Amino acid sequence: MSGNQLTQLSRREFVSLLGWSATGVTLIGCGGENTSPAPPPPTGSVTGTISDLAGKLQPSLGRVFLLYSTGQHTGRYFDVDPAGHFQFDKVPAGNWQIRFHAPGVAYVPEPTEHPIRLTVFPDRDTGVPVIIEHGVEEDAMHEIYVGDYFFQEQPYGKENAETVVRIGESVCWYNVGLTQHTVSGGAWGDSGPLGRAANFIWVPDRIGQFGFRCLFHPGQMFATIRVTA
Repeated sequence: MSGNQLTQLSRREFVSLLGWSATGVTLIGCGGENTSPAPPPPTGSVTGTISDLAGKLQPSLGRVFLLYSTGQHTGRYFDVDPAGHFQFDKVPAGNWQIRFHAPGVAYVPEPTEHPIRLTVFPDRDTGVPVIIEHGVEEDAMHEIYVGDYFFQEQPYGKENAETVVRIGESVCWYNVGLTQHTVSGGAWGDSGPLGRAANFIWVPDRIGQFGFRCLFHPGQMFATIRVTA
C-alpha cells in the first residue's frame, strides 16, 4: 500500500489495520511483544523399587518423598505399592532428591547417601533402586535437614520451626543442601561448617529451649530445639 492509498483510509479502517486495542496500538507484523503463554517446562518421570539387601522386592513397605535439590519438600510422596515400586510422573527436568521413610520398620543403611540425589531428563524415566535394611537403626535419632535455606525436622516438621526431644535422645542435623551451612547456638555451641552430606550430632543433657541458626545465613535459617524430661 502506497502513502497515497493510506491517506484515503477512514479512521475505522486505519485503526483496524493497525490492530488498535484499549491499551494502545500493536503494529501487525512489526515484532510486537508476544503475549502467548510460555510453553510448559519439559518433564520426565522417576520410578524405583524398594528391595532388601538380598535383592528381594519389598511390597507396600514405607513411603517415598520427592524433594527439591535444595532438600525442601515438594509436598509429593508415594506409598510403595504391593509390587514394591514407586513412581513420580511429570517431574520437571533437573536435579532432585528422594527420601525413603519407614520408621521402626526399615531404613536405608550406610554407606548409601540418603536422601538419594538424582537427575531427571526430558521425556525420559529415571530409575532409582532403593536398598533397605529391616529393623530400627542402631543410632535412631531425631533428624533435622539443613538445606538451602532452612532447617526442618523430618519428614513432617515445618521449616524453621521447633523440634521437641527428650534428654538423651540424639539429634542429627544433616546437610541436604548444595552450599555450606552451620548449626550454631544452643548448649552445643557451634557445629563448624557443614559441607554437602555432612552432619552434626548432639545428645541433649539438660532441659530447656535452645535457639540455633546458620552463621552463613542467619537471616534465613533459624529454629529451636525444646528439650523435655
